[in-house]
Amino acid sequence: MKKNNVIGTWKLITGYMDNHGKRIDVLGLNPSGMVVFTEDMHFMVIVHNPDIPKFASGDRATGTPEEYKTAVTSSLGVYGTYTTDEHGDFLEQHVIGSTFRDMNGSSRGPKELTEKVEGNRMSETLRIADGISVKLVWEKIK
Repeated sequence: MKKNNVIGTWKLITGYMDNHGKRIDVLGLNPSGMVVFTEDMHFMVIVHNPDIPKFASGDRATGTPEEYKTAVTSSLGVYGTYTTDEHGDFLEQHVIGSTFRDMNGSSRGPKELTEKVEGNRMSETLRIADGISVKLVWEKIK
């Protein structure tokens, strides 16, 4: 089997947006999430802010416009395939589906997305625009 440094299940430790050096906690102060990289080169990730208020109705089908906006802007789910380089390091992802439909069918390579594994930690940087990136740190689940 080809070496693969990202394979496994990882839980989110921290995550924020860096906007020209200014930290923005887009997933709240206690972000939560999980990413899974499988041996057959598929991935699945979900991140969210666990501290957002519950829907007043208790039913996601009868939320208010503000509740829907908060739910959508405070979470993201993505799945697809990925590749690694000859050293087993993450190379790129190909999005098959996402809770944000505009991502469907997109690919992200080293210029947009990096995953760097050091021990049981993985640092992810997603470059959104010049000077703006999302930074996530994951811890491998044993």
